[in-house]
Amino acid sequence: MLKFRYHYLLNTLAYQQGEYWNEIPESRQFQGHFGSQGFMLENGWVSFTLYEKKIRAFYKDQEAPTWITYYRKDLPRQNEVIFTFTAKDEVEKINGKWRSKHA
Repeated sequence: MLKFRYHYLLNTLAYQQGEYWNEIPESRQFQGHFGSQGFMLENGWVSFTLYEKKIRAFYKDQEAPTWITYYRKDLPRQNEVIFTFTAKDEVEKINGKWRSKHA
């Protein structure tokens, strides 16, 4: 699973490959739903919604045309945060609402 570094004040996202961090260029950013800021990745996308006390990260990981996994994680509202998604962050849409797959 990728390790991410998000800086919400600068609106930048980088992912770690080996020892190096690769920053997502501005050309691969998008405005998401509910005022979120998103970043297109090679296999999916990740978006961030800012709340008063937290940042909610939502990740679509598309490994193949028919294999898609969604993740959601609440992060501390810090200028910069480094994090990764794990199996416990997996969510699925049930009756129109995103729910944890491991609740």
